[in-house]
Amino acid sequence: MHPFLLHFGGFKLPAYGFTIALGYTAAIFYLYKSRAIAFVTRDQEADLVFYSALAGILGAKAVFAATYWTELGPDFASRFVYIFKGFPYGFVFYGGFAAGAAAFFLYCRRNKLNFLKTADHFAPALALAHGFGRLGCFMAGCCYGRPAGGALGVAFTDPMCEVPQAYLGVPLHPVQLYEAAGNFLIFGALAWLSRRGKVRAGGMIFAVYILAYSFLRFMVEFLRGDDRGGSWLGLSPAQTLSIIAASAAIFMITRMRKK
Repeated sequence: MHPFLLHFGGFKLPAYGFTIALGYTAAIFYLYKSRAIAFVTRDQEADLVFYSALAGILGAKAVFAATYWTELGPDFASRFVYIFKGFPYGFVFYGGFAAGAAAFFLYCRRNKLNFLKTADHFAPALALAHGFGRLGCFMAGCCYGRPAGGALGVAFTDPMCEVPQAYLGVPLHPVQLYEAAGNFLIFGALAWLSRRGKVRAGGMIFAVYILAYSFLRFMVEFLRGDDRGGSWLGLSPAQTLSIIAASAAIFMITRMRKK
């Protein structure tokens, strides 16, 4: 599509970075407008967004580097340079989610906040931000899909996008848009559950988010055309992690429903 939205002299505005910033802003706006939690201040909300986002970005990049380490260059120095030179691209969501959740948990523990109830409050914002992030993937051409026939295919023609040369001009499944739409639907459902105020068990909305996204990601992976980092029983690593995450979410929901 359009990896850069604006060219002004030597300045280029990357579409991916712009949509990430939009997602970050939308998440903060949602949290600001949503029903406040009595035990979480606005300053603490801002801190949680900042630290979780920072940890998430670093975690997503670290897992990407670990997964594709041997493919990043012939030696350590070239791989290290590649990671920072191409920092705007190459992230693994589940790595970012794990690191962001860890930072979120540590902040809650240090400030004596109820982790599960606070996570419920933030879950819709996470889905919203992730949806914008996937729009950025579409603009940049990363996380592209398999070749598609019929009207579903979208052809990437800009040689500066992340789609390999062999796929330029070839109609591909716009899996980034599929996942963006799925995340926005998840956001809508979670925001509705939050507004109803009838979900009393702490962690229920967070668990529903994990379950819903795991299912979405598992299905979308079948249409991904980029390197999926190996397979196990015919499944990509992301699909394997989706099964684990969904199982954990179902366990959480089952336990909470029994209480």
